Amino acid sequence: MVIHQCQEEIKSSLIEDALKIFTAEHGQWHDRRKRDADEGALDFSHPTIVSHEDKWIAGCLMQCVYRKNNAIDKNGWPTLDGLVSLYTDGVNEHGYFMATLRGVDRCLKGTSKKYQIKRNDAAENFEQCEVAFDVFDCISDMITDYCSGQSEHDH
Repeated sequence: MVIHQCQEEIKSSLIEDALKIFTAEHGQWHDRRKRDADEGALDFSHPTIVSHEDKWIAGCLMQCVYRKNNAIDKNGWPTLDGLVSLYTDGVNEHGYFMATLRGVDRCLKGTSKKYQIKRNDAAENFEQCEVAFDVFDCISDMITDYCSGQSEHDH
């Protein structure tokens, strides 16, 4: 239900933003998107290969999910406690919990360094979405690594 609510929020936001850009630039929206995409060609250290726009939309969806699950602070940045709680909800296996805790800590430190986050400063919307995507992508990889290694030990 949370993901569906977030999808609707993001869809509405994207439509509003597109209309504002189109109106403000008198039909030059294509040039703006191209320029934004070129500016977004930062050196992403994470291996996921998706377009800048898709990454941003997915990140906004994750930021919304994080917000609705109390996994961000008052300035819009993901939190260790909130993310660990979200990713371990309903799981009682100690190894998984510890792997998730280590993964979330590592991913938050990595994205904080990458984006030069100052936790006392309020995050802007575009920053929130990019950080949320990288945090989600990194944590997903960490959990996958743990589960893959765990399945090998079980056999």
